[in-house]
Amino acid sequence: MKITKAFLPLGLTLAVAVSVTLSAMIWTNPAQYERSRQRSSNTPTTELNTRPQKDIYLPTEVVYTNGSGKQELLNNRKVNLTTEIREALSKWDLGSIRRVQPGSRSAYMHYLTTKSSLLMSYSAPVNIKMFNTIFGSKLARTSAEFSRIMVPLNDAKHLYLLDDKDQEVYRISVRKSDLAALQKILKENLFRIDVQMKWFTKSAIPYVTNSVTVQSYSYLVNQQSTDYFTTRLLNKGESTNVSAKKNKDNTIYSDGASRQLTVYNKSGTALYEDYSALQSSFNFSQALSASYSAVKSIGIPMENLRYYGYNSGKSTVTYRSFVEGFPIFNQSNYGAARIQMLAQGVRRYNFSLYSLQVPVPNDKKAESLPSTQSVIDRLVAAGYSKKKMATLQLGYQWLASSSSDKVVNLTPTWYVFYNGSWKTYDQMLKQS
Repeated sequence: MKITKAFLPLGLTLAVAVSVTLSAMIWTNPAQYERSRQRSSNTPTTELNTRPQKDIYLPTEVVYTNGSGKQELLNNRKVNLTTEIREALSKWDLGSIRRVQPGSRSAYMHYLTTKSSLLMSYSAPVNIKMFNTIFGSKLARTSAEFSRIMVPLNDAKHLYLLDDKDQEVYRISVRKSDLAALQKILKENLFRIDVQMKWFTKSAIPYVTNSVTVQSYSYLVNQQSTDYFTTRLLNKGESTNVSAKKNKDNTIYSDGASRQLTVYNKSGTALYEDYSALQSSFNFSQALSASYSAVKSIGIPMENLRYYGYNSGKSTVTYRSFVEGFPIFNQSNYGAARIQMLAQGVRRYNFSLYSLQVPVPNDKKAESLPSTQSVIDRLVAAGYSKKKMATLQLGYQWLASSSSDKVVNLTPTWYVFYNGSWKTYDQMLKQS
């Protein structure tokens, strides 16, 4: 007790001394303090928002086929399933790769329905160079494109890359593998939907065989300030004068030279245009890497972001936000971000000002959705052409909450890519 009383005055004296010293530093150089404070507050946010390229370009769908041929669409609501699988496959030692010609569509479909296998699919093609980036491998044929990875769970010597577009198959020899690690992941408490891989117009899709119940969610949303984006995209750390012109539906910010940012407050979206880029053309690999760098430069949150589409004709790469393993639609007309890299060095970035923060409780019941075949049958009966349906996708519809502008409701529904644009099947039936 005496020792404590003896140290107490000394501790108080030291605390006062430190306080006076810090105050003096701030009084004598307030600018330096402010810069340090800004760095400490801004840097962690930027680091949290950024995800490595190997995460953004992970597959978006996992289908498991058991030993009897039954297929299930898998998702893990606690951890990212494709990240788990990537970590397991990254430890494999891969050898040579060679092209295998299936010979027919039915032979190609055999790879998509192989018993005792794991099928990981992309929403749009990638190439083997990106595969090497994601899985830390060194495969040759880096320009070859594919949209699926098939891992036989009873064959430790091979895995396959599949391309729906030309029904091509690449077989990879495996020198060292660990199938037990994958089997362990499949035994976790997963959300499972019965499916059957079938060919649909231009590609294969997992037909949901029965009606399925999918949970609705509500999230707090964040809207980044316009200053945040003008600083990142127009100032870029420079002492650039930015002008602003307010119109009826938007505000246009410009650096007076070659860069312009148009903000549409009503829709919560923005369009950035840069006419000063040095590179005027990109091959596929360059487009994937350059668009990823563009998304990083914008500064939108990347925690839930995934690569979702590539249009070579329009030189456009699209990214969507994902929740519970399903893509979000209606966040904007194009997803979370769309990066367009045109000739003559023109860049156009469309992106949403809104991002999801944390889930909040809601009183909405889980939605019961019909099977894939039921959706197709209803649309055809309503007069829609099956040939104009490129694909169907279970996804979440982004809807503003009527109770608060800080909350968004994510409602599960079927989306159909019809005649070049995404629509909900409910919307299509009402319009018919």
